[in-house]
Amino acid sequence: MVHSKFADALPYFPQKIRQPLQAIPKDTADQIQEIRLRIGQSVQAVKGGKAYALTWNGTLAPLQTSAIVVQKQDIDALFQNLCCHSVHSRETAIRQGFLTAAGGNRAGICGTAVMQHHKIETIRTVSSINFRIASERIGCAAALMQLDPFRKNMGGILIAGPPASGKTTLLRDLTRILSQTYRIALLDSRGELAAIQNGIPQFDLGMQTDILDAYPKAEGIEIAVRVMSPEILICDEIGDADEADALLQSVHTGVRIIATAHAGSIAELYERPQILRLIRAGVFHDAVLLGSGNACGQVLASQPLRGQI
Repeated sequence: MVHSKFADALPYFPQKIRQPLQAIPKDTADQIQEIRLRIGQSVQAVKGGKAYALTWNGTLAPLQTSAIVVQKQDIDALFQNLCCHSVHSRETAIRQGFLTAAGGNRAGICGTAVMQHHKIETIRTVSSINFRIASERIGCAAALMQLDPFRKNMGGILIAGPPASGKTTLLRDLTRILSQTYRIALLDSRGELAAIQNGIPQFDLGMQTDILDAYPKAEGIEIAVRVMSPEILICDEIGDADEADALLQSVHTGVRIIATAHAGSIAELYERPQILRLIRAGVFHDAVLLGSGNACGQVLASQPLRGQI
């Protein structure tokens, strides 16, 4: 069962683009993964890993087709709507290159970086926006649960895959299934796993899931372990050393970790310093690799990590 958050994305777009998007047939709209705007280029919708040009009547055509061309004012309007017309209040997220929208949707932002003290202070002159459509696919993690790492409860699991491989969608359904048996702490730093609104998640994450929404990952991991006594801690992309340190501390309390990582192969995981630290420390015992494009969300490989270094 698929529940797309496509409809939640529509109000953010300027009318010029919103009307053709509304004209897309529902069965097609439910398959759209991204809506991409680049100044001077056609409005593009990505479906099945392939980009199409959006036409005025709501059809998806080959990219070479004469279609709706994005103007700077279209980008500006979408950006302002994503910021709720208060750019200053969203600066922290903007510095990280994304804005979270209703329904767990997320927009990636590209433009000109303004630097201060060798760090990104903000982004000005936004030139392109990638609006990623969230979806809830009930049952999509069922096949994953049949793999040895999940059936035998052997230890921490790393779910790897390239961008747009369905890691977030799979993680949601995995949380829902595991919550039937275990106490879960879900760390949702970017607000896209649960899409909390007024304390209520917009996705089914199960009956035993406690959600730490918008917590910085390192602090959230520490708090979850200390005060919520989870059996399993679930989080998205692992990044810096502080996050790795927090995971190292949590595993010594007996909490099992399930997390995601960007990687095109299991071998690439060993090339990432913080991931390598965690593997060597025994935080992750197994890795699962997902496909992308037409193989989005499909398990390509499952492999033990212990003894591989």
